[in-house]
Amino acid sequence: MTLGSISIAGMSVGELIGLISLIAAIVGFVIRWALVAPLRNMIDSLDITLNSLREEMSESKKDRISLREKQNDHDKEIALLKREDKAIWKYIAK
Repeated sequence: MTLGSISIAGMSVGELIGLISLIAAIVGFVIRWALVAPLRNMIDSLDITLNSLREEMSESKKDRISLREKQNDHDKEIALLKREDKAIWKYIAK
């Protein structure tokens, strides 16, 4: 009795192995195209969104730094005006 003469469900062992291999290949392609490809597209989309958010955060940080510098300049001007005001009132009081 040789391996090729054994039959299961009316097919030889070689035919069964070939059929199982074909089914496995089809299932592999279905998994690849039905599951992996959309996930890869989703990951690419999330990467693009993440890069966009990083750019916006960078711009926002620059805006905040600029506003902070302007506020510091205004605070310096106010302090200078207060000193001048004190000096004027001190001069007037004499």
